[in-house]
Amino acid sequence: MKTTHNLQFEVARWPIGDIKMFRVGTVEGIWDCDDKEYRIIAITNKEPGNGHLNDTFQWFEESCKRDNRSLRICELWNKRFKNHLIKKRGFTVDGEDAVKHF
Repeated sequence: MKTTHNLQFEVARWPIGDIKMFRVGTVEGIWDCDDKEYRIIAITNKEPGNGHLNDTFQWFEESCKRDNRSLRICELWNKRFKNHLIKKRGFTVDGEDAVKHF
């Protein structure tokens, strides 16, 4: 797959459990999955505004479509980011999470 900025999806094991770390350009986080959804547990962008967040979502959303899974962003404490997900990226609220079905 090729993203807008031609960024690779890098992944490594988290030292605890089945959680994995990811990096797409300047966006980093931790994630896991099961047979129903991909879950982004934590996410940060070291250089907001450079478009790398969009590439990150391109990677996750394409994987969700390919695998017939939902995408869940867990425990959203950042209300601005939560509003962005809902208003601009098509997510809906599910408790403290945001979820997008494909």
